Amino acid sequence: MNKIVILKNKLTLGVMSYMPNHFTETDWTKIKGFIELFPLATLITSFGNEIFTSHIPFVISEGKLLGHINKDNPQFKHLDKSKVELIFHAGDAYISPSEFDTDELPTFNYAKVHIKGKASYIDESRLIKSLVDMTDQMDNNFKLEYSHPKIDMLKHFIQGFEIFVDDFHGRFKMSQDKSKAHFEKAKSLVKESQAKRISYFLNNLNF
Repeated sequence: MNKIVILKNKLTLGVMSYMPNHFTETDWTKIKGFIELFPLATLITSFGNEIFTSHIPFVISEGKLLGHINKDNPQFKHLDKSKVELIFHAGDAYISPSEFDTDELPTFNYAKVHIKGKASYIDESRLIKSLVDMTDQMDNNFKLEYSHPKIDMLKHFIQGFEIFVDDFHGRFKMSQDKSKAHFEKAKSLVKESQAKRISYFLNNLNF
């Protein structure tokens, strides 16, 4: 009897694979486009039996990700040659069954990209180029010049680094396992929820 129960449990668990293919993106072109839209990532490292995290913007260059870190950041001491994971974040939202005519359970939809790789420090010239390239990518109204005097001041306090990508995938959970109409409705709910929550947060954030 126990064996039958175990087999049933395995079958039940097998129905929900992690992550299902319809939620997983492995096309580098789409991953690259996502990172360009949402360049701020959570940088995760492990050192001395501790987990360290920072939030750092990245720019893609020749298939690698370039970023920089403050030398006072605790991750600076162990980041070079370390294995890392990056998580890039887009929208997310609670999806209520009340929004649909069909019988559904509550769920959470989201869009994330995960990158695993190895970090290596880069020299000063590549650091400065990455700062200029990142500004060019993100700002149409301001041009950061290599000769800007604040770059010469800043470069002593930050360290540039690159991530060699070993593995990547997107986790784009937007109810793709439902009907097309459900999918489109779920996307609109994410947009609405994200706008409402960021507005509420900013309106209540005090100086």
